Amino acid sequence: MFVLPDWLLPSLRVLRRAYPYGLPETDYLPLLAVMSEDFSERGLARLVAEFIDGEVVVVENDAAAALSTRRPLPADVERVRAHLAASGYEPDV
Repeated sequence: MFVLPDWLLPSLRVLRRAYPYGLPETDYLPLLAVMSEDFSERGLARLVAEFIDGEVVVVENDAAAALSTRRPLPADVERVRAHLAASGYEPDV
């Protein structure tokens, strides 16, 4: 078990606001694709693993796949991006 770094806590709160009942499977890969733009591979994996109560290494592999072999549909990526934005997600630009 690891302790999530303080700098990831605001993003964890956004995920909890966006998905108060858990992350639907249909949003998992699009979420990884969207958030991969703003986090290191390891940071993203730790954040999402904490949120879904998963394994960091599995999330890290899934994030890589979401950007290569298992790319989500662009419409799904945009839907999740809009959902996160409505929940307070403010990516670095």
